[in-house]
Amino acid sequence: MKTFHIKTYGCQMNVHESQKVQKLLEREGFSYAESEDLSDIVIFNTCTVRNTAEEKIISHIGNIHKEKRDGRRVVIAIVGCLSQRDGVGKSLMKKFPHLDIILGTHNISQICNAIKLAMSNKKTLDIIDKRQNDDDEFDNLVSLDDPTKPNTHYINITYGCDNFCTYCIVPYVRGRLVCREISEIEKEFNKVYESIKDREEQQIIYLLGQNVNSYLCPHTDIDFTRLIKRLAKKIGASNVLINFLSSHPKDFSKELADLIACTPQIERNIHLPIQNGCDKILKAMNRGYSVVEFAAKINYLRKVCPDVKITTDIICGFPGETEEDFTETVTMVKNIRFNAAFIFPYSKRTGTVADKMENQIDTKTKKQRTTELIKIQREISKSIDGLNKN
Repeated sequence: MKTFHIKTYGCQMNVHESQKVQKLLEREGFSYAESEDLSDIVIFNTCTVRNTAEEKIISHIGNIHKEKRDGRRVVIAIVGCLSQRDGVGKSLMKKFPHLDIILGTHNISQICNAIKLAMSNKKTLDIIDKRQNDDDEFDNLVSLDDPTKPNTHYINITYGCDNFCTYCIVPYVRGRLVCREISEIEKEFNKVYESIKDREEQQIIYLLGQNVNSYLCPHTDIDFTRLIKRLAKKIGASNVLINFLSSHPKDFSKELADLIACTPQIERNIHLPIQNGCDKILKAMNRGYSVVEFAAKINYLRKVCPDVKITTDIICGFPGETEEDFTETVTMVKNIRFNAAFIFPYSKRTGTVADKMENQIDTKTKKQRTTELIKIQREISKSIDGLNKN
């Protein structure tokens, strides 16, 4: 029996898609291996959001040997966002002749056919721009248990994004926003719920999308808030909660905050990425809100739901960010007091608007600002944890 191993980089969307790839391969008679060293097939499900992630992936690919010590051949596949980025697929095949398969984000469902071809010594380079009709089966695959978080379960409700934040490559590699039919979502949700409702440990079902709260069911008036309300009514077990990733502040409504406050089936941990604390930079990022507007939404959520925990993402050193601009971000962090924040230096992405902006910030300054803000946030998180313990 042939064995395979999947190495996943990036967001929960990639984790979920890797789970579905695993399910497809197991249907075809392949067996999952815990290590790439034990595998006949090694699959890299890739991320291209930041340079560091891309560099790590490329380094790892270069270290995979075409043959095992016992002479057996290894099939090597790259799928996902890195493959989809303009020109990268062909350049990877040229740089790493030992690659067998390169599939994009829109045809990852073709992995089984590609592996069969690779076993016949035929390479597959297939980067397409549009989702294929037979992706519906892949979209509707039900997968359980994130192997790194066994009590966490994912359901995709949207694919792609229409926001085009100037720093973000996602709309170019994932495509424009596509919302799944509510009937498909409810069917998948029911299957996941029925399989976990009797477990003793706390279970979390995450609704996933690049901008999850922009969901609007095709040909209906069922938006994200109404979707969650419908799904929450299906939960009768106290050990199952709903959450969602990743949401956009401009689409985070009072109605959604009110629903969270009055619905015990929704987890009280909300991730809402602000990305920066300076209005000038937010405008340059094309985020569609101001710091005051963001803070007002947080304040309202905390007012109606006092036990909520709020986390965020912040980018330091975006093009044109002055020391004064950075100070505004520091002030914002101190004022809002997030429970936690994921803070990163700005990473240039070829093909985005920000990549060609003037006044790029040097690496040293970006790292200094990131380090400073992380230190400030850690103190805030520590202070909040101390208050909660008391």
